[in-house]
Amino acid sequence: MQVPVIDVHTHCFAGPADRAGVARGLARLAGAGVRRLVVIGLVNPVLDRAAARRLLPASVNHRGDPDLDEARDLLAFTRAHAPALLPFVDTRQLWGDVAALLGDCVDRGFRGLKGIYLPDEHNDIGVRGVPETLGITQGQYRDRERAIFAFAQDRDLPVVYHLDARRHGAFLEALLTEFPRVRVDLAHCGIGRKAFAPFLDRFPNLYTDTASLLPHLRRDPDGYRAFLCRYADRVCFGSDAFLYRLGEVLEYLAGVRGLGLPPEVERAVLWDNPCRFMGGVLAGSGVAGSGGPGGAGAG
Repeated sequence: MQVPVIDVHTHCFAGPADRAGVARGLARLAGAGVRRLVVIGLVNPVLDRAAARRLLPASVNHRGDPDLDEARDLLAFTRAHAPALLPFVDTRQLWGDVAALLGDCVDRGFRGLKGIYLPDEHNDIGVRGVPETLGITQGQYRDRERAIFAFAQDRDLPVVYHLDARRHGAFLEALLTEFPRVRVDLAHCGIGRKAFAPFLDRFPNLYTDTASLLPHLRRDPDGYRAFLCRYADRVCFGSDAFLYRLGEVLEYLAGVRGLGLPPEVERAVLWDNPCRFMGGVLAGSGVAGSGGPGGAGAG
């Protein structure tokens, strides 16, 4: 029997002109057993276009709202393709009353949060730091991140979080210690497996994903196979694909399957771990029995 798949890390970056292509892409994924996609969408309450664009990598071809406020388009895609898409709100441009802004997003239909810790321009994606872009201090920025985690803990929402564990491990530890009930997917294996692995050993609600790591999986299959087997209950399948480039999900799926993982580990990465990370978010989306390792029901 084909193992079903949840991709916990994709991005919108698409607009109304992409409707037909998105529909075709989702049909291909459904045929390959991909049941759900977490799709991260930008919201932009305060920044002008130029400032907002500086928080995206230059390589991103953003084809949606010119002000980089994707909520309307992403929620329209979500309704059109229910229940395949699970929209998460990207918080990088957020400033103001965090709880009120996020509450409005949840009321509109967002199902989880995406955070990204970029305190300065020395980061792995080559963008301007968030505090400089928003015109706030480092302390205000850290307080904003805590407010995001506090909201997630209060609402029992999963958080996909981008942070370089090699540079910012102390802040990661502070967040995970202060908000122990939040289920966190620290994306991209924490940007560095060696720096990140000790956090997986210490924090039971911490996960990671394979998003954007395909070149590394191909370059070091033995190392990644060992990592996925060691943390077989924590690694989730993710691709970092855009809605208008959904074929990349299949490339990542082939890459993970090509590692030659034991069947129980492959199932955990593709399905069981994403179900546990998502938790109650999957209730009502047609996925049942997602509460325990190896016990995720098909839906």
